[in-house]
Amino acid sequence: MANGRLPNFIVAGVNRAGTTTVFNALSAHPQICGSSTKETRYFQPVRYGEKLAPVTEYQAYFRRYSGEPVTMECTPDYFYGGAVTATAIRRVCGDPRITIILREPMSRLISYYQFMQARLQVPPEMSLTQYVQRCQAVRDEDMNRRSNNVYTGLWGGQYARFLPDWLAAFPGRCSIYFFDDLIADPHQLLREQCVVLGIDPAGVPAAADSENSSAAYRSRRAQRVAAMAAKHSRRVFKRYPSLYTRSRRMYETLNQRPAEAAAVAETLRREITAIYQPWNDLLAAQLRDAGHDRFPSWLDL
Repeated sequence: MANGRLPNFIVAGVNRAGTTTVFNALSAHPQICGSSTKETRYFQPVRYGEKLAPVTEYQAYFRRYSGEPVTMECTPDYFYGGAVTATAIRRVCGDPRITIILREPMSRLISYYQFMQARLQVPPEMSLTQYVQRCQAVRDEDMNRRSNNVYTGLWGGQYARFLPDWLAAFPGRCSIYFFDDLIADPHQLLREQCVVLGIDPAGVPAAADSENSSAAYRSRRAQRVAAMAAKHSRRVFKRYPSLYTRSRRMYETLNQRPAEAAAVAETLRREITAIYQPWNDLLAAQLRDAGHDRFPSWLDL
């Protein structure tokens, strides 16, 4: 069912790993048509056992398409849907290229925890230790329930659970990058992505500013009102994405402030490291089997 109004390139994972930076930079490339909203979340329902919306709703995100060779969207939550999400993407979009960006799991966990606090989904008084305990209390078979999404922070860093499904569904068409490389040299990573996509690397913007970093808010009441307004205005913002962008930036200028780094007790750090170590070992083996030979320090075993 693929056509020019559906993506042939999807950034499918993972959240809190710089996907907003990548999407914004690549959307500025003249040979790429980015979706009107970064996270269309079109395929997200299948992860929760729900039906997809009509494909015409998906096509509406690409109404700006004017013949660009690459049509792109970016919903990092797709990664966690594994085989069921990958199968749905193939059915609707054919055989798009897939990009997955991986981040050191503990730092991603902390970023996710702070992000959920900023969105008022995690109580402000809940410590990181308490958050990890809540994550551990959710059974694996219950992780793909919408009601548990806020407590998938720990599970979401166990990348080896999900990667094989994507490599199997899109053989030879999955690009794996690391957040470490994006931070170290974003321009180089973006140029490499353009080469993979078969477009001119020179079209990448000279600077790629970090977006969507962890933040806090001066007024929780204002944040609560803003979140409610955004939810009720979703249809309007979907149709007029530039209005959403301007509104969000104005609001963040007024109410956003940098988040303080979450304190991690040494006992908790050791506990989290022990949880992730076997998953990191398995991930490294999966990547080597897939032909990868460059690893960040947290995977270079």
